Amino acid sequence: MSRSPSPVMVEAPRSWGAPPSAPNDQLTASTPKDATLGSYAAQSHELLDILKDLHSTGIQNELDLPKIVVIGSQSVGKSSLIESMSGVRVSCSALLLALLSTFSDRFAEKFGCPMECRLQQAPTWSCQVVLRFQYDAAGLPLAEMKEVSFGPIIFDKDDVTERLERAQRAILSPNVNPDLVLDGTHTGGGELTFSANCVCVRVAGPNVPDLYFYDLPGVIANVSDTGKEGDIELVDKLATSYISRPNCLVLLVITCDTDFENQKAGRLVLKSNDRTLKDRTVGVLTKVDRIQPGDEDRWLQILRGEELVLRNGWYCVKQRGPKELEIGQTWDDAKRQEKQFFSTRAPWCDLGGSFAARVGSEALATKLGRILSELVSQELPTIQTQVTRQLAEAKAQLAKLAPVNVGQPQTEVIRLLQDFNRTLCKHVEGLPPAVPTFGKGSTSPKDVISAGLVNTLNKSYDHFRKRIRDTAPQFRPWSSKLESEDGKSDLLSEMIRDDDLLTGSSSPVFHLDEVMDFALQSRTRELPGNFPFSVKEALISHSTSQWREIASQCFQEVADHLLDHMRHLIETQFGRYTGGGLKADVHHMQDLAESAMQKLEELCQAETTPYTQNEHYFFDYREKLFLRYKAMHRRIKSQTGVVQSLQGHDSGRRPQQYPDQTQWQNINEALAALATVGIPGVVAIDLIRLLPDDNMGPAFEIMAEVRAYFQVAYKRFIDNIPKHIDNTFVRGITQNLDVTLLSRMVNNLTEERCREYLEEPSDVVSRRKELEARVKRLQAAKDRLLEFNQSQHRSSLLATINV
Repeated sequence: MSRSPSPVMVEAPRSWGAPPSAPNDQLTASTPKDATLGSYAAQSHELLDILKDLHSTGIQNELDLPKIVVIGSQSVGKSSLIESMSGVRVSCSALLLALLSTFSDRFAEKFGCPMECRLQQAPTWSCQVVLRFQYDAAGLPLAEMKEVSFGPIIFDKDDVTERLERAQRAILSPNVNPDLVLDGTHTGGGELTFSANCVCVRVAGPNVPDLYFYDLPGVIANVSDTGKEGDIELVDKLATSYISRPNCLVLLVITCDTDFENQKAGRLVLKSNDRTLKDRTVGVLTKVDRIQPGDEDRWLQILRGEELVLRNGWYCVKQRGPKELEIGQTWDDAKRQEKQFFSTRAPWCDLGGSFAARVGSEALATKLGRILSELVSQELPTIQTQVTRQLAEAKAQLAKLAPVNVGQPQTEVIRLLQDFNRTLCKHVEGLPPAVPTFGKGSTSPKDVISAGLVNTLNKSYDHFRKRIRDTAPQFRPWSSKLESEDGKSDLLSEMIRDDDLLTGSSSPVFHLDEVMDFALQSRTRELPGNFPFSVKEALISHSTSQWREIASQCFQEVADHLLDHMRHLIETQFGRYTGGGLKADVHHMQDLAESAMQKLEELCQAETTPYTQNEHYFFDYREKLFLRYKAMHRRIKSQTGVVQSLQGHDSGRRPQQYPDQTQWQNINEALAALATVGIPGVVAIDLIRLLPDDNMGPAFEIMAEVRAYFQVAYKRFIDNIPKHIDNTFVRGITQNLDVTLLSRMVNNLTEERCREYLEEPSDVVSRRKELEARVKRLQAAKDRLLEFNQSQHRSSLLATINV
C-alpha cells in the first residue's frame, strides 16, 4: 500500500473550502452517472454545507445543531452499510466511510472515537482528514476547540485506510504529538481506549451523495481481557450524549444474524425514557441475507412497523460478505447484486406498496438526506437567534472582565475606589428592587443586590416597630379572680380590634385588682388617696426595659444586611483582584458600627426615665383609655346596656333610630340638664366616668396613664432608632468614603503595590480566555450564517429576474 507524504500538520480552517481538484496524474476514473442519491438540489447541498461549517466553528457545545448519528453494536455491519450508501468505488478496501467502520471493527477493542463524515458531490474524488480536539487528556472541555489538518488532501483511495487508522491513534494518544503518529514515528497503541474528540473526514466525488453524519464507536456489552471495564460505561455515555439532543437524528443499525435482544445499541435507543427518541430514529436492518430459514417473519414484522415501531420506519440493506470483500468486488457490482437480491429473493421480492421502497441502500440514503435537510432548514432561524443572543451575552460577560490598565496602576486603583464609592452611594440612597422576570420565578430572597438595600432595611425597621409594639402593657379592667369566662372573650376581641398594639403581644397581663394591690403595697408617707409615682414608673419600665435589646438586635440586623450588600458590591468591583490584596484592604473600612452603637445606647438610656413634652397627645390618649377601661369593667358587671347606650349615643339622630328610645331620651335630658346648670360640652360617653368604680378608681387612673405614656414613648422610639441607624451608620458609611479609603491605603498606593493590587487570579484569566474563545466561535458562526443568508437572498433575486 502506498504511503502519502507526511508534512507537519497545520491548523485547519474553520470552514473547509470547496473540494479541491486532483493533480493531473491522480485523476480518478469516472464512476457511473446514476449516483446513489443523485442530487438533493442546490438548496439541500447548501444546507448541509452550512451545517458542516457550523460544526467546524465548535458551537455544537453551545447549541444543539442538527446531525445524524450512526449507532450500533459492534460487528453489526456499520462499515458495509456506510459503504453501500457512499457511492465510492471499492479499491483495495479503500472506500470512504466503509474504511471508518471497517477500521473501528478491526480495532474495536483498542480504538474508538466519533467520526464526523461529510459527503458531497464534486468532479473529482478527494478525501481530507482533520483532527478536532474539544477535550483534554483528562476528558475536560478545552477553552477553545482546535482543528488540525492531519496530513495533505488524499487523491488516492488506497491511502485512506492507513490515514484513518493513524488519525484515530492520534486522537487516542493525547500526550503524543500527532505529527509523530502521522509520519509513522509513533506506532504504539493509543493511551485511551475511547475518546470524545473527533476525526473529521470529508469525501467529495462524482458519485458521492450529499450527507453529513457522525459515526460513533460500536456499543459494547463486554470487554476482552486486555480491555477496560470502564469502557462500557464510557461508550454508553458518549452515545447517550449525542442521541439525547433533540436535534439529533439517529440511524440505528441492527444486524439480522443476531437476536435483537442481544444488541445493546437497540436497547439503548428503543428502551430509552426519552419519548422523542423513537420519533428521531431511522432503523436499518443489515445482513438480511444471513437470516436463518424460518426467521424471516420476525424481521419482516419490524420492517412493516408491527414491532419496534419508529416514526421514520425501518429499512433493510444487503452488504458485501467476506467472500466478496476477498475477491475485491466493486461497488458497482455490489450495488447491482443488492438490487438483484431484493428483486428476486423471497420474501423481499414479495413486499408490496410502500414497504417495497424501504429496501436497499439507495432508499435509505435518500431518506436520511431528506430528513436532515428538512431539519436544518427548519432549525436555521432558531440557530441564528440563539447565536445572536449568546454572542451578545458572551460579549457582555467579557466586557466585565476587560483587562485592567496596568500601564498606570495608581490611577487605575484610585479609579476603582471612586467607582466603588459612587456605586455604594447609589445603593445607600435607594435603588428600587430589580424588576422580576415574570413567568420565570421571582427574585431569589438570597439575592441581596436584586432585592434593593433600602428596601431590605425597611423590612428590618418594620420588624423592629412590631417588636416594640408588642412590649405594650396589657391591662385587663376586671378582677383576676373572676372565674366566669362569660363575656371576657368578646371583650378581649373588642380590645384587640380597638387597639392594634395588643395584637399578638407576649407581654404579661395586669388585671385591675393586681394593679390596685400593687399601688396599695407601694404606699409609704403619702396622704390618703395618693400613690407614689414609682408605681407608674415600675409599670412603664417593665415595657421600656426591653427596648435596649430590641434596638440592638435591629441594629445588628441592619448591619448584617448592609455589610452583606457591601460584600456583594465589593466582590463585583474588586473580586478580580484577590491575588494582590486589594479586595481584602477595602474590607477594612467597615468600622462605623462602634460609634453608631454608642449613640444607640444613649437613646435607649434616655427611655429609662419617663418623660414627654407631648402633653396634648398624652392627655387625649389617657382620657380615651380611662373611659375604655371603665366601660369594659361595667360591662363585666352586667351594665352592658348602659355602657353601649352611652358609647353609641348621638344627640343629633332621631329617637326612632334607636332600639331603646326611652334610654336615648333619658341621656338627652341628662346632657341638657348639665348644660342648664352651667356644665356645657359634656357628651354621652363622658358620663361613663360617673359609673361606679367599685373602689378601683386609682387603678383605672394608673392603667390609663401608663398605657398612654407607652403610646407616646413608642411613637417616639420607633422613629428615633431607625433614623439614627440610617443617618449615623447606613448613610455614614458613604460620607467621605473615597477620602477614608485613600487615607487608610495611602501607604499602599505606591506604583509597585498598586501593580500587585491589580494582579488578577488565575481563574479570572482562565474565564476571560474561555469567553474570548466562545466569542470567537459564536462570531464565526454568525458570520457564516450571514454569508449564507446573503447567498440565499442573491439566489432569490436571480430567480426572480430569470422569471
